[in-house]
Amino acid sequence: MEIITKELTRIEDLTRRYARYSRSQAGLSAAWGGLCLALLGGFVLCNDLVSYSSDRGLGGSSGFWGSLQEHAAAGWEKQPLLNSIALALPVLWLLGRAWIQRRVYERHGLVIESRAQQDVGAHRFFDIAEIGQAGCFIFGEWIHLAFVGFQAARLPELLLSNAVILLPPILGRRMVSFGDRLALLLLCLGSGTVLAGGFSESLLAAMLAYMALGVAQLIFGIRAHGQFCKVRRELDGLPTERADPPAGTEAASTETRSFAPRMLPRNGGDFAVALSIGAVQTALLFVLPALGTAALTRSWAIGEYAFFLLLGVFLSFTVEKITINRDGVRFHRIFGCPKFLAWERIVAVEEVSRNELIVRGWLWPLFPPREMTACLSSIGHYRITWNDGCCFFPPADAPQFEACVARRIRHRQDPDPTPAATANSLQP
Repeated sequence: MEIITKELTRIEDLTRRYARYSRSQAGLSAAWGGLCLALLGGFVLCNDLVSYSSDRGLGGSSGFWGSLQEHAAAGWEKQPLLNSIALALPVLWLLGRAWIQRRVYERHGLVIESRAQQDVGAHRFFDIAEIGQAGCFIFGEWIHLAFVGFQAARLPELLLSNAVILLPPILGRRMVSFGDRLALLLLCLGSGTVLAGGFSESLLAAMLAYMALGVAQLIFGIRAHGQFCKVRRELDGLPTERADPPAGTEAASTETRSFAPRMLPRNGGDFAVALSIGAVQTALLFVLPALGTAALTRSWAIGEYAFFLLLGVFLSFTVEKITINRDGVRFHRIFGCPKFLAWERIVAVEEVSRNELIVRGWLWPLFPPREMTACLSSIGHYRITWNDGCCFFPPADAPQFEACVARRIRHRQDPDPTPAATANSLQP
């Protein structure tokens, strides 16, 4: 297709606007954060109204404000569900943000926006603001606790509230857009306020303010997504023309092949090995943290919520399948890395032994492990090594996987192969 100057300028403008959603623009992730914040405030207010109505019906109500203070001081034992929602919402927002980024704003491919100097300064301002906000919040909680008299029963709520408030400074650097960082900051402040509600005399006013901010953020995110929809429609309307491959090249070099992981074990012994390693991983990653949370909060319900929350986070790192094309290998997953490996980075792809898989793929590092599939077999795994790491994958169709990798590597080494050209099938 012949591209004239005017068309090239239009494509450049579309690419720049499309790339904004990789760094400086949030879109639906900001809207998702605003919705979570509004829901959090709504849960608190509904719970307050239900408690007040119940007390009033029994004739023991001391007024709405008195009921609010009693509710705020109830602690984990009387309201485990509400506190668990407050603790889980920031994590759910992070999972939802990753899904939105992948499924909505990278559908036409990943284009990274260049970071301008003013963006660097703005991110530094966010760093200072997040650290300062967390410091003031935590300092205020502990000072208030010292003035009213130290209450050991409130210590679990205080520690968990501090952990939530520290999420923005820890994860803020990974939020590439200002809207995302603001959504995480506001959501963590709201969750921390609920978790430490026993120390706050203005919980209702704080929740009303957070609900208003959440609604404003929801509107902002929807408007930003509307601008992205215009860009997407213009990208879909660009004229495309498929070029025929040059003579002498393999037609399969432009093919895209997807490989799902093998799920079932190969025999009884293979299943026993996978089951034993899975039991160790379950105990270390899910059971022990859940028991620790239950002991800290003195609530088995909170321990169960923590177990399922950790399980959901772990599943978000799972590799659903891999896609191989002429550019490289793409790992279909929500969290974790790698997500894409170009052929220039790949050093080797080779089958590994069971012992190497168990030690380097499943047990070390424990989280996230280098083999992140739902495979119940310890045989037939391949190690994909790149210049600064490795991971493991068990293709369901191993012969086709080997042939596809060998064909890609051969095509990259010699775009115009001759019958005399030979190459190691799995060594770039």
